[in-house]
Amino acid sequence: MLPLREGSRPPLLVDVETAQLPTQRTGLLHSCGPVGAPHGWMVLHGLSDRSANFIDTWMRLEHANSRRVLAPEGLSRHILDPVNDVTGACWGTVEDRPIDQRDAFAWLDQCFSRLQNEAGHGARVLVGFSQGSLIAARWAVARSFVWDAVVLWGTAVPTNVDARELCKRSKSQKLHIVLGRRDRFATAERRQAVKDRLQGAGVSVEMLDFDGGHRMDDRTLAEVAARFER
Repeated sequence: MLPLREGSRPPLLVDVETAQLPTQRTGLLHSCGPVGAPHGWMVLHGLSDRSANFIDTWMRLEHANSRRVLAPEGLSRHILDPVNDVTGACWGTVEDRPIDQRDAFAWLDQCFSRLQNEAGHGARVLVGFSQGSLIAARWAVARSFVWDAVVLWGTAVPTNVDARELCKRSKSQKLHIVLGRRDRFATAERRQAVKDRLQGAGVSVEMLDFDGGHRMDDRTLAEVAARFER
């Protein structure tokens, strides 16, 4: 056996065993608008955001008393700035994605049940921003509920999601994608590639844009609300 160098670790004498055990988590949910409002929205934030920050956009939206908005927070959190104690949340990572996704789906199911109890019989709209769009698309396809609209903001349909099935989860029978014209993640070439891929698969897609980057936009969101809240 070779001698250990200074600072090196001693050899491991047993193998490590790995187990994955289910546990109960407590999720954070922010909401706005009166209980009993006719329209119901579920809105999913992006990577490293917090639901309290994300729901601000809906708190500025006109006719706020006509909609009940639920903003669940991703179950995974991480430190963004340890000096100032800034924390972000996310919907999971590529490592153990099936487990993160299963937990996220169970959490979203609970929030959806709450939305159905708290909102009236008006429109139901699902909005995901950036990473929130990815989990929104996967969750919508995995469930049978048909929304008035499923809006993917700041990203496209994940390549491992059947876009045709996602269309069936929207009464409009089309995908609604919103992108900022200066979004660094959505260049003109990428937009066209996404549009070509979806249309080549026989998917009807409506792409909205606005003068901005990788962010939400109040005016565009107001247009979306006016279209589907009828």
